[in-house]
Amino acid sequence: MSESKQEFLTFEIGTEEYAVEILRVQEIRGWEKPSPLPSVPSFVKGVVNLRGTVVPIIDLREKFNLKVSYDDTTVVIVVHVVISTGERIVGLVVDAVSDVHTFDLSKLQPPPDISSSLHSQFVVGLGTIEGEMGLGHDGQQNHSNPEGAKSHGKMVILIDIDKLVAEGLIEAIVSGEPENLNVSLGSD
Repeated sequence: MSESKQEFLTFEIGTEEYAVEILRVQEIRGWEKPSPLPSVPSFVKGVVNLRGTVVPIIDLREKFNLKVSYDDTTVVIVVHVVISTGERIVGLVVDAVSDVHTFDLSKLQPPPDISSSLHSQFVVGLGTIEGEMGLGHDGQQNHSNPEGAKSHGKMVILIDIDKLVAEGLIEAIVSGEPENLNVSLGSD
C-alpha cells in the first residue's frame, strides 16, 4: 500500500458516513452508561473504566447537534488521540460501525470552505466508496439497488480525531479536574 493510501474505519452518524484512521482504533464496544462528570459539556457522557484506564466517552452525535438515542445498536469506538501531554484513549459514541475502506489521501476532496462552520476544522477531506448490492443487517440480500449494478459512490467524511477532541477538555477529564476547564466548551 502506498504512503498516500490508508485504511479507515467507517461509521454512521445519522444519515452521514464518517471515517477515522484504522490504526487509531483500539476496539469497538457496545453502549454502557458511563459514570457522569460534573461541569462538562453535554456531549461528554462521562467516563468508563476500561481495564484500569479512565476513558472519557464523547457522543459525536450530540457534538454534531444531531438526534441522540441509546439502544442495543449504539456503538462506542475506542480510539487513541494525541494531545499535548501524550496519547490518550477516548470513546466515541456513534450510531453504527460500517466497514474498513482504503482511501487515497492524495485524491480526497477538500472540506467545504464554509468559514462559519467550526466542524470543517477537523475534516481531513471527503472521499467516496463504491456502493454495491450487498447483504443487509439480517443477512438477506439488500434490494435498495435491485439491478445489482454499482451505484454512484457514497460520500464519506474523513475526520482528524486529534483536532476533533478538544485538548483542554480531555486533559481535564483524565486528570479528574473537569471543573477547572480553561477552554471554550461550546456545543460545537
